[in-house]
Amino acid sequence: MGKTSKPKLKSNIDFIIRVAGEGGEGVISCGELFAKAVARTSYHVFTFITYPAEMKGGYSMTQIRVRDMTIYSMGSFVDCLVVFNQEAYNNSINSLKENGILIFDPEFVTTDEASNFITYPIPISKISVKTLGKALGKNVVVLGVLSHIYGLEHKSLEKLIDDRYGSKGKKVVEDNIAALKAGAATAEEMSVKKVIELSKSEPANEEYMFISGNQAVALGAIAAGCKFSAGYPLTPSTSIFETLSKLLPLVGGKTIQMEDEIAAISAIIGASFGGEKVITPTSGPGLQLMSEQMSLASMLELPIVIVDVQRGGPSTGLPTKTEQGDMKFAVYGSAGESPRIILAPTTVEDTFYQTIRAFNLAEKYQMPVIILTDQSIGYRKATVKMPDFSKIFQVDQFDRKKKVKIPKADQIEIVQRQIPTEEELKDYKRFRNTKTGISPISRPGTPGGQYLATGLEHDEYGKTSQGPENHLMMSKKRFRKLDQVSLAFERNPMETYGDPNVKIGVMGWGSTEGAIREARYLAELQGVKIRHLHPHTISPLPERQISKFLHRLKHLIIVEENLTGQFAHFIKAKFGVKPIEVHKCEGMPFTPDEIYNAIMKVARIADEDNITKA
Repeated sequence: MGKTSKPKLKSNIDFIIRVAGEGGEGVISCGELFAKAVARTSYHVFTFITYPAEMKGGYSMTQIRVRDMTIYSMGSFVDCLVVFNQEAYNNSINSLKENGILIFDPEFVTTDEASNFITYPIPISKISVKTLGKALGKNVVVLGVLSHIYGLEHKSLEKLIDDRYGSKGKKVVEDNIAALKAGAATAEEMSVKKVIELSKSEPANEEYMFISGNQAVALGAIAAGCKFSAGYPLTPSTSIFETLSKLLPLVGGKTIQMEDEIAAISAIIGASFGGEKVITPTSGPGLQLMSEQMSLASMLELPIVIVDVQRGGPSTGLPTKTEQGDMKFAVYGSAGESPRIILAPTTVEDTFYQTIRAFNLAEKYQMPVIILTDQSIGYRKATVKMPDFSKIFQVDQFDRKKKVKIPKADQIEIVQRQIPTEEELKDYKRFRNTKTGISPISRPGTPGGQYLATGLEHDEYGKTSQGPENHLMMSKKRFRKLDQVSLAFERNPMETYGDPNVKIGVMGWGSTEGAIREARYLAELQGVKIRHLHPHTISPLPERQISKFLHRLKHLIIVEENLTGQFAHFIKAKFGVKPIEVHKCEGMPFTPDEIYNAIMKVARIADEDNITKA
């Protein structure tokens, strides 16, 4: 049970940069250009961005972590902080490490002179005005300063600037390159500390790519064979639909923007009825609107995939911030009892494979599958290993006994929905009451394969039937598929880490996995051992596996980014345990340090228990 491992925090290179300012000042683009440049070296990159809901104004920041090995989280404290204005300074200064580098514009920022930082008052805005004739280019000036500190060649940055601003004309590109050079020259003149020469590393390995979680969803959908997506723009899921709109036509697929979320899910239900693999991206408010049609998809037993990129709620809430607040609604939000499967990816790379898995589950078990990500994982970018597309295999539509493995880099099996045999088409019962609950789906136009598809309760042929015996039979049939899903999940490998014999355990779900993992490494360095369970499947839960994990645990910590502890309530109801709940509901993800502090507090309680017993 579980995987024992040694602390993995030892690396030669591991630093974090934060660029903060006001929305509209180019804070995000500055961070993205820097991150892309570093991603073209052999170093791993992990980004996190947060910005206001307004088009312009309000606190905005991008954080970039660079490491010479795999990165699991955004980290806890910042090594270099760049602030454009006073609000950015006030909001970020507590995150800067002691003796960290602080770069600020003295025209707009007043610092605390008593603070223990290496400070560089650089007239960022004035340099931009002198170079570009306006202050709007100060983000590129900062990029030049950072290129000096971290040793990035201007050749690579100039290419990125050309890629980003080339459509605006040659002069705009030339002016921005001049601003880049002016920033680097000023840093040189002011003897700004150099930290590393990143450009001296090897070029990026071609086996790796630098993508966001939302891009990973789109790529996973295409790899799974998706041919249709309908959507309605809703932050922070919009970039999934934008990516699909660019890429799906290249593989013979189509996208259509609908007037609202109800129309979007209705469109994919229609396309699924037509035989296509389908997906719609949304966020919490959109998922609420889709709930009635989700029940229809369950009644029609049609495969659909919905991606909920969670944001802060309720209502419009915090549309550009992160939160894990939709779990209960995803699991229970339906009129009547309609089966669905809920998956929760943990990383950018994992999001690609879990999206493929979502399509496999939807197609095999003929029901809605909801992928729960969040703004943190959706907008973060990370260095991930390129999947081996030669390892993709199609599962035969007539092979009804095939056990499909969870998609991984070395083996990706693609499931197609079961189709009826010639014998079954002689007296086709679309909703035949089978032992597994799964009944073959015909494609429209198949000779003998016509059937009625209605939201009313129906018999095996699809004809309306509201008798008590028939309703009970069909309800059991639909949920029998969920029983099959549960059995398949129980056969999956245990998703636990750490020593299986220790008395302290941590559980979480979704994007908190990386921060929990690093917190566990930090605790192990202090001699505190814990075990960690992070299920990818939220519903149905792998109950036997969780029971094994809970066995002999004395203290259970459940970490999640919401106010009320939705996952903890789920675990308490299922297993009768009393966990220690660690919540964060601030629109920001957990840092490893926050979780580490909670672990150490529980470890001290555990020691006191031992002393008392002695």
